[in-house]
Amino acid sequence: MKNRVTVLHGMLPDLASYLEASGWKLEQPVGRYEVLRARRPGYPRPLLIHDRTSGGCGYSIDERDIKVYRGWQRNRRRRGLDPYSYTKEEWDAYWNRTPSDKEEGT
Repeated sequence: MKNRVTVLHGMLPDLASYLEASGWKLEQPVGRYEVLRARRPGYPRPLLIHDRTSGGCGYSIDERDIKVYRGWQRNRRRRGLDPYSYTKEEWDAYWNRTPSDKEEGT
């Protein structure tokens, strides 16, 4: 098993917006555990984010994509957000979703 970096509940939409603003193209996730898939020209593979909510952990990014993850953390820091934790708004938005949203994993 590869080492993985965790993205907390509620922070996925912020990561998706960062990726789009950085030139990544979001694609439809494949499989049951994949919640976000993105590609960027010149990057050797798609960036995949997997659901780890069954263990209460959040979402995971493969450690080989740590540069993208750290770029997102720097972006959150510049915007005055804690890069290691969700905001109250992110938390509320995640937990107040409709059941159909939860089934889709977004």
